[in-house]
Amino acid sequence: MKRFPLYLLTVALSINANYTLANEYLFVGTGNVSGVYYPTGNALCRLLEQSNEHRKLSCTAESSGGSSDNVEALQSGDIDLAIVQSDVHWQAYQGSGEFAEQGAYKEMRSLLSLYAEALTILVHADMKIGQIEQLKGHSLNLGPEGSGQYSTMQLVMEELNWQASDFSKLSNLKPDEQSRALCSKKVDAIIYVVGHPNTSITRATTMCESNLISLSKKTIMALADKYDYFSPVTIKGGTYHGNPDDVSSIGVSATLVADKQLSEQTVYNFVAAIFENLNTMRSLHPALADLQVEDMINTNLTAPLHDGAKRYYREQGWIK
Repeated sequence: MKRFPLYLLTVALSINANYTLANEYLFVGTGNVSGVYYPTGNALCRLLEQSNEHRKLSCTAESSGGSSDNVEALQSGDIDLAIVQSDVHWQAYQGSGEFAEQGAYKEMRSLLSLYAEALTILVHADMKIGQIEQLKGHSLNLGPEGSGQYSTMQLVMEELNWQASDFSKLSNLKPDEQSRALCSKKVDAIIYVVGHPNTSITRATTMCESNLISLSKKTIMALADKYDYFSPVTIKGGTYHGNPDDVSSIGVSATLVADKQLSEQTVYNFVAAIFENLNTMRSLHPALADLQVEDMINTNLTAPLHDGAKRYYREQGWIK
């Protein structure tokens, strides 16, 4: 009878031990590397590393085209969790807007809300424009189709009764292409829907003289009344070079979502790692500095809470 070679037995036992001790590995859909979603995703994964010993979770932040692309990737099973703008979150769950044709994504589940994202419009200082309503007739970058900013701008244009023909040019530049395009005057205005401060806007305001512009109070209130996921927001003066005054706009939220099929225990462990290390989370990016539990578990979460998140929040006494 042949003996099993000792070195093969050692390898086999080693593989089995590693498999037993291995972490569950998750992929988190974020956004463009120059935006806030990508570093936020990395911050979430760093928190998991801190809880790694008893949570047994690891993750990688995957760059993407943005919110709509993340929903598609989540639904197809290409990623496990996704950061999604709250208006896109709402449309996907309801099957409206750009999701009308494919239908409602009723298996999507909410984990938590992260930070406010303001519709942010930047124009070259030479234009002498103070409000978004004055952009008609100029060249405007809407952002890539499939991004949250593109989706938001469709709603804003609808509210203002704008058509594509009202502009000299509409383009779909990526976020990291916008600053150069504005400063070289290839476009008159660029748009982001982001948490602040944002590196792309910092770059644009330091590369050339450029100004943030406001929405009128009428437009802000009309959008906030019509859509539950919009609310008035102020971009604080002095956040960016050459922009000392407060800017009024509308805001959405960056939300974290998963599919219903992701296990209850996995989601429980994920949200536990975040809230157990919330002070650390706040320190990882300026956009996360003001995170508050009440806002995180209540704000702009259209899809039902995932069972794993719900269990953790109940244990903490945050929900009934």
